[in-house]
Amino acid sequence: METLLKSKENVQTIWRCPSNIAIVKYWGKKGRQIPCNTSLSMTLSNSYTQVAVELSEKKSEEQIQLSYFFDDKLNPSFGNRVQQFLKENQSFFPFSKDKAITIRSFNSFPHSAGIASSASSFGAISLALLDLTYSLNGNTLTEEFYQKASNLARLGSGSASRSLFPGYALWGENSFVANSSDEYAIKVEEIHPVFQEMQDAIIIVEDAPKKVSSSVGHQLMENHPFAEARFQQANANVLQLLDILKRGDMDAFIHICESEALTLHAMMMTSSDYYLLMKPQTIAVIEKIIAYRKESKIPLCFTLDAGPNVHLLYPKSFEKQVKNFIENDLAESYKQVIYDEIGEGPKKHTI
Repeated sequence: METLLKSKENVQTIWRCPSNIAIVKYWGKKGRQIPCNTSLSMTLSNSYTQVAVELSEKKSEEQIQLSYFFDDKLNPSFGNRVQQFLKENQSFFPFSKDKAITIRSFNSFPHSAGIASSASSFGAISLALLDLTYSLNGNTLTEEFYQKASNLARLGSGSASRSLFPGYALWGENSFVANSSDEYAIKVEEIHPVFQEMQDAIIIVEDAPKKVSSSVGHQLMENHPFAEARFQQANANVLQLLDILKRGDMDAFIHICESEALTLHAMMMTSSDYYLLMKPQTIAVIEKIIAYRKESKIPLCFTLDAGPNVHLLYPKSFEKQVKNFIENDLAESYKQVIYDEIGEGPKKHTI
């Protein structure tokens, strides 16, 4: 679909990029957004960021002239982060030297909902800006385009690199995984049917901004006493998970998924400047999920991001039973539930 508008004054494109939830977590980085371990995630569908990027005539001497809007309001805080991203990667966007850039963005999900908004945001921004470069140069969007966009998204937000691919994506070089790289994510190709219709119910137990940012959390891994063991564990879990996804072993998936979630928070709690992001309701929800799984034999499991909210993963065939469980057994523990599912990756939209 052609979405590029050209006139004497403007060029515009619109992209939508989903967030993702990591099954094997990325925690700890080095250099310029290089992960200390391989990670593997599931791309979501309904939780996305959409951006419209417009180029117009530049009217200032600024190196980068950017106006960033979120929900139709100027957002200088995130806009400054995007402007720095543009400056650091200006070679990818030659138009930025003589064009003013306006970005209008919105999320399909509420702020502080336990969904990685930086992943979907930098995914969408990277796709749109790189699309403009390709279009102005007369290039078509090939697989190489998505690889380059994944690399760019990584430089804005590490986990954003994985949001550019449908289904399951892997990021981080692993000597046992062909074509894996620290610079971009790759799609996981061999997926058993049982994992191709996974659902994600996001249980919002706390909607306030978290007290410790993920960036600070990554930094605390630099001198963490258990860091090297953790990186080795994550890399081994990725290899196991690739085999699990191929074979359709739900019990093994549940074990790695929940172990990874608890390990992530254990690393936070054992950092030199230790901190706790889980809330009492988080623990209550986790305990009820485990108890319900044992009683019902339904293969549902939890995972956590770097925050208090719970992602409840389950096959689509058990959707009705799981919704009843959430609405009845968990009702007192959450403020909101966002129902999502495995997604098909980013989309370019017509204007």
